Amino acid sequence: MTELTYAVLKYSFILALILFAWLAVRSLHKDVSAFLPSRDKWVRKKKKQMKEARSRTGRASSVSSLSQDMPPASVTQTSIVSLVTHVPPFSSPVAPAKSDTTVLVIVDGKDAGMTFPLPQSCTLGRARDNSIVVSDQFISSHHARIYKGRKGEWVLEDLGSTNGTYLDEKQIAGPVIIKPGQLMRLGATTFELR
Repeated sequence: MTELTYAVLKYSFILALILFAWLAVRSLHKDVSAFLPSRDKWVRKKKKQMKEARSRTGRASSVSSLSQDMPPASVTQTSIVSLVTHVPPFSSPVAPAKSDTTVLVIVDGKDAGMTFPLPQSCTLGRARDNSIVVSDQFISSHHARIYKGRKGEWVLEDLGSTNGTYLDEKQIAGPVIIKPGQLMRLGATTFELR
């Protein structure tokens, strides 16, 4: 075998290895990004919820003004059901009645829609001994902790998780204060404090 043939084979083999590694990384990136929530996705979802809440609020006020004009005997079971189904959700831009209970809501992910009332201190993760157990393969066993600070503010702290904890798309390094309406992402699950 000549030196030229040997060099061509050697560099062809190296090129094939680089191509293989690039394809493997690209495939892995596609698989992982399929599970992670897209920022554009939940921004569109949030805008849609706000728009629906505004239209429901408008309908609810027009229905209530109509129901004031109608005598009580004309209210049917169907109209009562439609009134109940058109009540704006808790996440509407209209301020809900003040309550002492703060809740954590899953807004994006496998368990979207689940609501958890927050005690003074709670942990989030996959392990069964957490206060809030989330079945998400990208969340660590003991991923994060939420607790009430000295001044009554809510504090989010990462517990050394593998994939990190994000507050409004920025990874947190230590305990940070969270306010109602802020979005927290743990693994592929997004939470909102309300």
